[in-house]
Amino acid sequence: MNYATITRTLSTAAFFALSVFATAQDNYTIKMSLKSEGMPAEYAAYAEMDIVNYIKGDKLKTERNGMMGTSVSLYDGKKMISTNEMMGNKSGFTATKEELESSDKNEKTEKAKIEYTAEKKMIAGYECTKVIATSIGKDKKENKTILWVTDKVKYSHPEAHKASGRGMMDLSDLKGYPLAMEIAQNMQGMDIKIIMTTTEISTAPIDDSVFTINTDGYTMMSYKDMLDKQKTMGK
Repeated sequence: MNYATITRTLSTAAFFALSVFATAQDNYTIKMSLKSEGMPAEYAAYAEMDIVNYIKGDKLKTERNGMMGTSVSLYDGKKMISTNEMMGNKSGFTATKEELESSDKNEKTEKAKIEYTAEKKMIAGYECTKVIATSIGKDKKENKTILWVTDKVKYSHPEAHKASGRGMMDLSDLKGYPLAMEIAQNMQGMDIKIIMTTTEISTAPIDDSVFTINTDGYTMMSYKDMLDKQKTMGK
């Protein structure tokens, strides 16, 4: 196992939380924590991440911080800018809405089967319903993800997660926003459970200055070049 593999897996899982949206109405600052079960002890701390999502109208900013590095993405309904710093290496990319939508069409992902259960629980002050999402992976194996979903948090751009969520389960039929989830994955022969939980939600006004991103010192590339780089890394 190597650091790059862990980072790609956890970052993709972090974007999984952004894959289902409805109509934007309010301001939301959503704080989440990500951890994993099943990692070797020497890697456990590296598999933890703090995530903050800022939503205001068409704008979405996501910050991810962990021992392995930090990443920031900003989407305003027309363009995405994303930066990543890992072990001193700084890189990033830009993508238009059209590029993200085109990538979505070209990425043939089977829609997940969505099963709503009768189970409810409160998360960060919001009532959530337990949902079981099932899909068939490229290896023809059945994948199940448990989500706790609320219909109170809303955002309007499902393409916003595509840049880093490629290959993940298609949850476009899910109604609502997942405040918690459990994702089972096999990472280099080990069965890993990635657990993401919302710890706090604020609806206080968000200043427009929050929706900026500093690219100084980063090697920025086009969306196409970023996708080509992912392919060479075996994503």
